[in-house]
Amino acid sequence: MLDKNYLWRIYWQLAGVIMLSVVLALGVVSYFSHRVFERELVPETEKKALTVGASVRSLALKAAGYGFDFSQLYGVEQTFDEVFSENPEFASIAITDTTGRVLYARGKEPESVREYFSRPAVLTVLETPDKARDAIKIGSQYIVSMPIVAPQKALGVLHIGIDSAFVDRVLLEVLLDVLVVLVVSLFFTLELLNFMAGARLASGLGEFTRQVDRMKGGDFTPSGRIRVNDEIGRLLRWIDSAIDHINVRYETLAGEVRRRLAESNAEMREHLKPAAQAMEQLRTTKRFGTGEVTAKAEETDLNRIRAPLFAFILAEELTRSYLPSYVNQLLVPIPWISPQVVIGLPIMLFMLIVAIGQPYLGGWSERVGRRKAMLVGAILATVGFGGTALAVNLYDLLLWRSLCALGYGMVFVAAQGYVLDRTDRINRAQGFALFIGAIMVATVCGPSIGGILADNIGFRPSFAVSATMAFLSILAILRLPKEEVRGPLGIPSRAPKLSEFLALMTNSRFMTLTGLAAMPAKILLTGVCFYLVPLYIVSIGNTQAMAGRLLMVYAIMMVLVVPFAATLSDASMKRERYVALGLVISGLGGFLMLFSDSFLVLFAVVFLLGLGQALSIAAQSALVGEHCQEEIHHYGADAVYGVYRFLERLGNALGPLLASLLVVFWGYIGAFVALSGLAFVCGILFAISMRFGPMHHPHATGEEVPHP
Repeated sequence: MLDKNYLWRIYWQLAGVIMLSVVLALGVVSYFSHRVFERELVPETEKKALTVGASVRSLALKAAGYGFDFSQLYGVEQTFDEVFSENPEFASIAITDTTGRVLYARGKEPESVREYFSRPAVLTVLETPDKARDAIKIGSQYIVSMPIVAPQKALGVLHIGIDSAFVDRVLLEVLLDVLVVLVVSLFFTLELLNFMAGARLASGLGEFTRQVDRMKGGDFTPSGRIRVNDEIGRLLRWIDSAIDHINVRYETLAGEVRRRLAESNAEMREHLKPAAQAMEQLRTTKRFGTGEVTAKAEETDLNRIRAPLFAFILAEELTRSYLPSYVNQLLVPIPWISPQVVIGLPIMLFMLIVAIGQPYLGGWSERVGRRKAMLVGAILATVGFGGTALAVNLYDLLLWRSLCALGYGMVFVAAQGYVLDRTDRINRAQGFALFIGAIMVATVCGPSIGGILADNIGFRPSFAVSATMAFLSILAILRLPKEEVRGPLGIPSRAPKLSEFLALMTNSRFMTLTGLAAMPAKILLTGVCFYLVPLYIVSIGNTQAMAGRLLMVYAIMMVLVVPFAATLSDASMKRERYVALGLVISGLGGFLMLFSDSFLVLFAVVFLLGLGQALSIAAQSALVGEHCQEEIHHYGADAVYGVYRFLERLGNALGPLLASLLVVFWGYIGAFVALSGLAFVCGILFAISMRFGPMHHPHATGEEVPHP
């Protein structure tokens, strides 16, 4: 029997072939692109050295033209210092006389370079005043030599050393960008496959499963569905044809039995009695005829949410790696507030608006409709991204980022409600896997691509790209069904009341879970990933693209580890241990900054943060259902989860604020260590409370009901 799993296996096999083809094609293109770039990089850097050298040479010739002694020119070393400050790839600069003796020099010279300066082959460059000598690698530098020749006589040679480490670093940057594009392309390909074929396949397989289940249950009435002209549609039409044939045969057989009974005498009717009884049993246990099945489109509609959600979340995630640096460009003095704190204000405001708005936006999206709510949110965010790209100063930037935050909250809550409305206890996990999957893929792709865009086209055009992505999400939202589906519970969600909020804030069990687990995890996440990493990575001489790559590491850890951690924590039912362990691991990373502030250590910090968050994030919410059953029974799930989500997102808002204050007093390293120490201590205290404190609760059963 052909089943749904078999068809899904065929789909994933085809998807695997497509992905393998994409990987091979991108690998080949990446390899040859890197080879070409490697071959052209040194000549391009050499051209830059020649341009800068021509400016220095003209100054020397001008001074010599005024009659100054070429060997005693004033200010040459200062000019060299200016060249170094504007061109970090230059490692050394020297001017020699016509015999190769060094007259002026700055920078770190490679070994044996002075012997190289006096070689006759090098000095022959004086015979061709209009032509420089090709770059030659001496030690760790590429040396470019240019003649300094006045109309009357040759004066000397200018030598510029290009640091080979700079060339290697640029090549590494290109290689990393190629790898990032490769990974992002794979995720985009999967999303595109899901958008083009996955939703339709899920719809077809869902209808196929329902049709098979109907026939297994003895229902042979025609479905009355219009079939799509694809392979599954043709298979379903073949099944429809078989059902029609069964109905015709049944009606023919039933008519024949009735006719025989009507025309037979008593003796013949007695012989036909078993056949009549069999037909009667068949009629009562099976369904035949022209009955019509109500079309169920929920599964199709559910899959449609992934494309607009992915595009919208991607628009925001693109900004993660460069937003703090962009804010730094638009700073205006604010009395009594440090610039480091001001840089964190837009991030904090964004998180605060989302935290305050989400409990109320859930009920609003139910009243106006999920599709309309998502549409309004996406439009607001599109305007916000466009305004951010054109921001003049910090004040209007805060306004535009507030619009983005409001739109983000609307779309997120409405999309979550859309999934809740179209799922029940049987398929809710599958629905939220689709919801979270779209967010995780956007989180992997966004920061890395955003960093590359910021480095190559600038901050403002990068925000314009985000506005374009948000606009594309509007087009995808318009494809969603206009018909609203009421959630299975049929009870509108509500925001927590003030009395419920205050009661839960003073509940030791609830606040232990929230204050020692949920909030510290979010403070560490936003403080480190959204504030410290983008700023610190630039302060040590790296690029926005590198910040994006680091944030990509965090996202990949979440994608890879969360499913396994969730499965293991559910299987063992020891979720408290995973939460405590995750907090401790997250906190360990920052302590590494005490030993070294290198890029590799920063990579380890983000890696451990991602690992720790992935271990704890799936178990945290489930613990609310396990340990707060009394509170849920008394106040309701909406109130308990609403307050929990609010405090969790309040941690998101506090992260950049705390990080910026710590930077003011203790610098970047101190901020990393302090935030990590907070998470580490909270993890230890949470573990102790699980053993001896209020979280040692005998009622350890329950299931989280996701609430928008």
